[in-house]
Amino acid sequence: MKLLSAILSGILAVSAAASDTETDTDTRKEISTKINSVEYVILVNSDGKTAELKSVYLPYSYAEADVPAEIEGYKITAIGEKAYAGNFTVETINIGENIKSMGAKAFMSCYELKEVVLNAPITAIPDDCFFSCPKLETVVIPKTVKTIGDDAFFGCVAYDAAIPSTVTKIGENAIGMTAETHGEGNAVIPDFIIRGTTGTAAEKYAKAQGIEFIDVKKIDLGDANGDDVVDSSDASAVLAEYALISTGSPLTFSRKQRIFADISLDGLVDSSDASLILEKYAKISTGG
Repeated sequence: MKLLSAILSGILAVSAAASDTETDTDTRKEISTKINSVEYVILVNSDGKTAELKSVYLPYSYAEADVPAEIEGYKITAIGEKAYAGNFTVETINIGENIKSMGAKAFMSCYELKEVVLNAPITAIPDDCFFSCPKLETVVIPKTVKTIGDDAFFGCVAYDAAIPSTVTKIGENAIGMTAETHGEGNAVIPDFIIRGTTGTAAEKYAKAQGIEFIDVKKIDLGDANGDDVVDSSDASAVLAEYALISTGSPLTFSRKQRIFADISLDGLVDSSDASLILEKYAKISTGG
């Protein structure tokens, strides 16, 4: 099964990277260095000024990591294939504007990864980029992205999928898919939703896979309880859910409820959403 293959690939990522160094035909100059206990290997491009990040070893103490803008005087403009694959502890990765491209499987099997802050002007999210990152919730896809590769978010069961209209191509099993619990094959992640705009590649992909699709321009944000009315009961529901979040208690909102409750569009369900819902209710009530 492909899921088993992904797990094995993640475990062997570091040793595989070392093996690739010995067998590949890349003639670019390779430099290894350590910065703040993080071990980096870069490949210097022919311009002598920029480099690709080939591999990264993060100590277990790192829950958050920044992709460096510069290493050894070379500007880092690309994240290579499997560069971060198989890291078991990092929860947040920040990718800055210096990155122009990412390689396949770049973050595959990062099992604790929850958030990727992606400010890079990339045009593609490559094949298997975030394959088997089960805790990944947030990757805000830049509007520069045109394509999402095969299995890019396969197995990302917690992912909040918001796809911009700039994306014109989505590969096979790219989003909202995982391995079947029993037997072989793939299945839609339960309760999964893709947000996008009607008539785009996001809607086409969702329909083809049998995944629920929500047009972000047509939903009535604030209707947290799903009764088709925005009123004080929605604010109360949001505050109750926020209390559960704050205390680490089991949550009650479905994925759809979280989407509708997040009226502030900050990716969170909290007291600010309740306040905005009450403001919206007041305007509706007074005809404002």
